[in-house]
Formats: sequence, structure tokens, C-alpha cells
Amino acid sequence: MRSCVVRFPSLRLMCGVLAAVLTSVGVLVACTAPVAPQLTRSPYLTDLVGQSVEVNWATDTSDTVGSVSWGAVDAAGGCTPTNVVAGAYTSITVGTTAEYQWKALLALPGTGRYCYRVMLGPVDLLAGNPSPVFTTQVPAGSTAPFSFAVLGDWGQTDAAGDNADTTKLLGQVAHSGARFVVSVGDNGYPAGSQTNDGDLKQHGADTSAIFGPAFWALVGSSMPMFITPGNHGNGSGTATRSTEQINWPQDVAVWTSGGRAVRETYCCVNGTTSASYPSEWYAFDAGNARFYVLSADWSDINPGTGTVYSDDYAAHWVPGTPQYQWLKADLAAHQRGLKFAFFHYPLYSDQQAQNSDTYLQGAGSLEGLLASNHVSIAFNGHAHIYERNVATGAGTFPSYVTGGGGATLQPVAEQPCHAFDAYAIGWSPTKLKGSSCGAATPPASADHVFHYLLVTVSGTNVTVTPTDEYGRTFDVVTYALSGGP
Repeated sequence: MRSCVVRFPSLRLMCGVLAAVLTSVGVLVACTAPVAPQLTRSPYLTDLVGQSVEVNWATDTSDTVGSVSWGAVDAAGGCTPTNVVAGAYTSITVGTTAEYQWKALLALPGTGRYCYRVMLGPVDLLAGNPSPVFTTQVPAGSTAPFSFAVLGDWGQTDAAGDNADTTKLLGQVAHSGARFVVSVGDNGYPAGSQTNDGDLKQHGADTSAIFGPAFWALVGSSMPMFITPGNHGNGSGTATRSTEQINWPQDVAVWTSGGRAVRETYCCVNGTTSASYPSEWYAFDAGNARFYVLSADWSDINPGTGTVYSDDYAAHWVPGTPQYQWLKADLAAHQRGLKFAFFHYPLYSDQQAQNSDTYLQGAGSLEGLLASNHVSIAFNGHAHIYERNVATGAGTFPSYVTGGGGATLQPVAEQPCHAFDAYAIGWSPTKLKGSSCGAATPPASADHVFHYLLVTVSGTNVTVTPTDEYGRTFDVVTYALSGGP
């Protein structure tokens, strides 16, 4: 049985309830001391690039001075966080509660393992709990093997404010050995708001589905997240930044790749109303691979005379648009090595409601741009299923739909399965019935469909291991890739 430490701000009873859930999937939970009452979001990491990382947390508004202390882990495993970095805060509101969302960028002296603690004024917010430990990013160009996780369409609670499937799944991610996580969009339901994302204290329907104690607090203190935007959440935030850009900053990745992470006006493709939406695209390196996080999404309530797929294409992917031109230039500048692309709308999908985005397909669109620059694999979300798609022709690439992070599941095969669909599983919550395409058989229960992907890179061999909430693996495939032209 594996073990972990889960830290909660409130009564040990809360930890006891979660322990019962995680112990049922083979994860032993040890409850430790409560954290300081000022802490409203457990510390979590983003932007693991080179020898830097961003530490994020949230507090009440009792002090306007926040900081992170950090130190290197020594050969014996000890760590004393003596270096101090000041934090910067943004005022947010969760429910009706005013809070401060903090971030601090740690510029580290070298690769290795480090520990840290978060402070509000003189208060150690972790109180009697041990310092979280993380490992720096795999150095660019290194051929050392590493793994990362991919997760999509998550952050949804039921009427009681719970989601046992997501809790179990994130428990599996926390013990996967992944160096970092990349989402494929729709991070927080239904609107990706600060209330939907929530905090450690508030609990209820559509509340604290990300930062509640049973969710990202299980993972984020040691495993950084890179966020891909989705259609849920593109309307929330401030005039200059979306909620996701506030909560999940990727400042170094954006800056070093010449990407973008702002809200800006889109007017007025396909008769859509002029509106402010997040633009977010960037790239970063890990080992011998380059990772491209892209915007392929549109507001569901502003289709104009088109569809959300055609609007996204017109706004983001017509040749000459800013994202297309940035991606074209960056791909051309990084010809060697493996390349992975992450975006929300699926290139290929056998889910009837969230079907293939044909506007992104073909030589003249995103698929052609990625294929002509030797992208290895694309990872998508939007459809709440699992699906593996084979390359559709010479020079193209396989793609995955991984939308089983915890949002309400959907079935596959409501229409005839396509030849591109090698393996797919889904679930109908209304019919309580599994469905499948390709080489898969219909799952017997929903817990087989809630899943994440563990992707292991070893030289130019890449293994994708889908893993469900009970740690069961399925449809494991290893690709022998070229690593460039």
C-alpha cells in the first residue's frame, strides 16, 4: 500500500473522511497538524521551467505581506528553507469572501530537489506540517527518462460539494511519479470562476472543486501544473486576466517562448459579439521534448452565425492570426527533438455532442502546421471520454482525447465508429451503460472511464499509459518516434 501525507486546515474528521476514500484505492493517508487559519488555498506549483518555479497560495486579507522561504534538500534528505522571496497578491472573491491570491517566483541556483514554506507576514501558514519538496524541471536537451501526466475536464462537484471520482483520480496522479501535469482544458465547472475553483474552507455545489482539501491539495504542493484553456472558464476573471491566468500563472514559460497570457478583445468573427476572452499560448522544454500549450476554445454563449469550432478557427487558427504565426515561428525554430501539443477542442472524436473539430483538420489548419513540423502526439479534451486516434495519413500524428478528469461522463459510439478511432471508452450517466469503439470493450462501470494519462519519455520512445481512478491501466501504447526531421 502506498502512503502520502494530506494536510488540512480544519478538523481531523475531514482528513478521516478522505482517508477512507483514498485507502479504498490503495493510498494510505496520514493526517498531520492543521495549517494556519489564514491559509485559504494550499500552496501549489506552476511554471516549472528551467531552474525556476512559481509557488502559489491564497489567504484571508489580514495581512498584505506574503513570502516564500526555500532551501535545497541535502544528501541526507534534510532541508532548511532559509532563502526568502517576496510574494505578490491579487484580490479575489470566493463566494462572498474576499481573499488574496499569491504568487512568488523562485529562481533556483541549480537542478535538484528543494523545499519551501509559505508565509503571511510573520505567520508560517503550514504551521506544524513538513515543508513540501519538489524537483526542478528536466534540463533541456537531457536524455534522462521522465514522465508527465495529462488530465482534462475536471473540477466539478455534486450538489453536496463532493466528487469522490476526482479525489481518487488525483490520489493516483499524486503517486504516479510524474514530474509535472498538463491539463487539456475545462479546469473548473461550470464557469471556471473563483467560486468554482474555491478554497479550503467553503464547501457546496459548484464550489471548491479545484482548491478544496480533497482535490488539488492532494497533488499541487510538489507536482506543478501547466494549464490549457477551455471553453468553461473563458468568460471569468478581470479586465486583463482570466481566472485561470490569475490562479495558474506561467510567467516564465510565456516570457521565454514569446507566448501570450492576457485577456483581449475578439471582434467579431462569424457575426459574434465583441467580447474579452483569454489568449493563452506558450511553450517550454523538458528533456529532449518541447511542449506546446495552445488556445483552441470559444465561448458557448457567443456563437454568432457560426459554431464554436468555426469561431475558434477564425479567431485563433486562420493563417496570419497571432497564435498561428507564433506557433509557426516557434516550431520552425525548434526542429529537433520530440514535440507534444495540448489544446482543448479535439482533432478527432467519436463522441456525438463533442465531436471532431474538422476546422482544425487538414494541411491548411492546425493539424497540418503541427504535422509538417514533426509534432509527435497531440492531447485534447472537451469530450468526456477516453479515445486514442491513429495517424490519419503519411506525415500526420496520433492524438488522444482525455476528458475523464471528473466532469460528467459521456458515451461514445452513438454514431458509427470511425477508422481513426483505435480505442475509445465512454459512459452514459442516464443509461448507466458503457460504450466503446475500436479495440475496446464497453466498460462495466463509470470508474473505468475516469482517468488520466501517464506519459513516459525515454529517448525517442514514448509510452502512454491511461490509468483509471483505481490505478488500473489500459490501452498502453509505446511509440518509437523520430525526434525531428
